[in-house]
Amino acid sequence: MVTNDSKATGSETVSPDDDDFNLAMSMAEGLTIGQQIQELSKRLQNTTDELHQQVRDKHGALLQQATHAGRFDSCINTLAEDVQRVRATGHRLKHQVDTQYQLVENQTQVLGRLHDVSHLLRSAGTLLTLTAKLKNTKDVLRQAELHFELGQLIEDKDLKDIEFIQQERTYVINSGQKIRNLTQMQLVTGLQERNQNQVVNALKIFINFNTLEKSLDNLLTTFLTDMEQSLKECFAGNDISVLNKSPTHGGIAAVKASATRGPGKAPQLTTTQNFRAKFWKSLHWLLYDEFFETCTQINLLKASLEQINQFGYTSVSSEQCIPQRFWQRVQQLLRKSFDECPQHVQQTLQEGLSKLLTSARGLEQRLNFEFQFDNELFAPLEVGYVGKCAQNMKACLAGVDLPGNETVDNFIRVASTELSAALIDTRLSNAIANVFIACGKELCTKLEAQIKLGADSKQVVDLPNLQQQQNTQLANVLYYYKDSVRRMLSDLQLQFEKTPGESKENIARSLEQADLLIGTILQQIMESIITTISIILLSMHREPGLNTERLPTTGSSMYMKELQEFISRCWVHHIDLFDDKEMINKCGHELANRCIELFLHNICIIRPVSGAGRQRLKQDCQHMELALKPICQNLAELGKPSRLLRAMSLLIVQTPEELIKQTVGEDSLVPSYIILLLLFGHAGSDLQSPHTTANWSNERLVEWLDGHTAEREKLELISGALQRYRDNARRKNIQQYDEVYPMMVDYFEQALKAIV
Repeated sequence: MVTNDSKATGSETVSPDDDDFNLAMSMAEGLTIGQQIQELSKRLQNTTDELHQQVRDKHGALLQQATHAGRFDSCINTLAEDVQRVRATGHRLKHQVDTQYQLVENQTQVLGRLHDVSHLLRSAGTLLTLTAKLKNTKDVLRQAELHFELGQLIEDKDLKDIEFIQQERTYVINSGQKIRNLTQMQLVTGLQERNQNQVVNALKIFINFNTLEKSLDNLLTTFLTDMEQSLKECFAGNDISVLNKSPTHGGIAAVKASATRGPGKAPQLTTTQNFRAKFWKSLHWLLYDEFFETCTQINLLKASLEQINQFGYTSVSSEQCIPQRFWQRVQQLLRKSFDECPQHVQQTLQEGLSKLLTSARGLEQRLNFEFQFDNELFAPLEVGYVGKCAQNMKACLAGVDLPGNETVDNFIRVASTELSAALIDTRLSNAIANVFIACGKELCTKLEAQIKLGADSKQVVDLPNLQQQQNTQLANVLYYYKDSVRRMLSDLQLQFEKTPGESKENIARSLEQADLLIGTILQQIMESIITTISIILLSMHREPGLNTERLPTTGSSMYMKELQEFISRCWVHHIDLFDDKEMINKCGHELANRCIELFLHNICIIRPVSGAGRQRLKQDCQHMELALKPICQNLAELGKPSRLLRAMSLLIVQTPEELIKQTVGEDSLVPSYIILLLLFGHAGSDLQSPHTTANWSNERLVEWLDGHTAEREKLELISGALQRYRDNARRKNIQQYDEVYPMMVDYFEQALKAIV
């Protein structure tokens, strides 16, 4: 053992025994053998003495341990005897149990064999009894119930090895097969004859045979096989409408097979027109009659299954899905047939998609929409049909640079035919409507390219020139197109109502392009007319007699006569030539509003003006109504401008005291700036008008008033004139303001507060 100190010093600790041994070894090296033996003997004697001494010292403990060891040996011997006795008893019990268990096991095997024999005898007896009942029963439904009880017995493997019942088993099997075959025929016959009781009995029989699901699948397969065969005959150009179904299921296939071309027969030659006539006749019959007949039978089958469930029969879980399963498989068959049909048949389907959809929608309606085709079913055929329709519509516009009414008639005639055929389906009608809109846009684009713009097309001082005549003709063609489209939509209104969608609204919105082009042609003429009217009205500032006290004559002023003559002439020569009376009426209202606005702005800024001149202006207000009659028969339709014109005929002759009594704010008929401008006309020359203060001409002021519609901006212009007058009066040290000025300031402040 190495201590910490030894680890530190690198030395080792040596035990006393090792020292003695080392000492003895060193001593032995110097002794003889005899001496060494004596030394060893001495040492052995010492060891013996030491052992004797230890025995004497611990004599009591050694005796006690010896006593305990004896007792322990005695107990071990006793325990060994007990174990031997238990082992012998265990062997004896095991022998007794094994003997009894073997006896019970042998008896159990005997009892099991007896039970099996008894079960076989009972099953055989039951089979014989039920077979006897089966032979003596004439009711098919009762026989099916007996077969239901016999079902497990017939399938029992143990009974198959018993010879004395083999004959009965064979009879039961053959009888069941005959009943199933007969029931299948009765089910088909019952469905064809709409005999629900017969169908219900057949289904009950299938339930008893536990073959309802299989029988229904076979029935659906039969229906689909007949439909597939009919489609093949239809695509082959045969008139399947003359073929009738056989009383048995699958008879239609046999009848149709007899009508098909066989090996060695000459091919049936026919024209494309005859083929398509037979094709559509057969396809319509297939969808409208044969599919209807089959779907009616499916509905009868569903009703029969529901009746069976009410009677407490245990039916399959999927019988409620029979119509859905059938219709899904029908659509899969149609989709497959459309995809795999010959090229000429597919082309016929695409070009006559509207006929196909008519038959399909007719079938849905005839079935009270219990069966409806998916929208995606006919989608692959839409491309060809839409392409054909687009080709027919574009053919009406091809090679025509300047379309006329005849071109529009041809286009609308073709478009009406295509739309009428497509309105059987919402999706198809929307597609054809988009084609029509595109072609209509092309028509408008061709007309737009012929529109003349420029100074020659705007002149209104003379009769229409060639450019204006061409523009008028183009506008009338556009209106004729727009009116024709509206009449077409009106004629197709009932069909649009039956087919909900956005096609009608989209077509109606597409006419906005025609309105825009007509408006473009009219607008340039209207701008010239408004410019000329503005010039004529500005001439009132040079009208003689407005600043004299001579009473006015009953006639109108010279500028008003010129205005009346100009409006009447330009309207007749330039505007009435357009056929779009709705657009003309709209332009007339717009022109009347602008004319009244220009007239009022010129009247309210005219200076100087006498009392007699105000009376003449009042008469001019009345003559203005007459001047506007050619463009607006009922001025009351204009609303506020008409009332403002009549109000001005009263305001123009009122005194400043009466003018400032006019209300201000939103409820006021006459704007505040009009009243203030009229008050300038009653003031002296020192209180200059706003445009005079700004060194503007009358024309520029009228233009500024037209371009600034905000009331605040106009009041700010007037405020500048009032401010300048006040500054000039203070600079010139005028002791008294113009008598109108305080009234204008008060009214101005009221007007300014009203718009805050």
